[in-house]
Amino acid sequence: MTAKEFLKQYEEAERLVRICKTEYEKELDLIDSIRSPLGGDGVPSSSGISKTTENKAIRLAGKAEALKEAETEALRIRQKVYNVISSIPGDAGSILYEKYINLKSWGEVAEAVGYSKRHIQRIHQDALDQVQYVIECHS
Repeated sequence: MTAKEFLKQYEEAERLVRICKTEYEKELDLIDSIRSPLGGDGVPSSSGISKTTENKAIRLAGKAEALKEAETEALRIRQKVYNVISSIPGDAGSILYEKYINLKSWGEVAEAVGYSKRHIQRIHQDALDQVQYVIECHS
């Protein structure tokens, strides 16, 4: 695995969290759109909960579980990437942190560390070499 692939793992994990969250929210919206099986007096109707409603609730629970698992995995990956980045000293570490942990664009990274985009990209290239060394030493 290259240094860049290693560092981008967290971004990919966060993308999966966003997808799972969107799917969960869509399913939740579907559940919210279903009328209550209760009558106006608060007593369940004779039909109880429909099979459709029950299936939607089961799907919602599945989406919630998938979201929880994606969030847990993203946190695990974030910690792994953070541990490597924190071993990179100086500006190189700061640039990696802003780009791969805070998930900022190159322009935002440049602004955060106070260098031009061109300069941070040069530092970034050297930092990738350092990351590659660290991940090879720990594998």
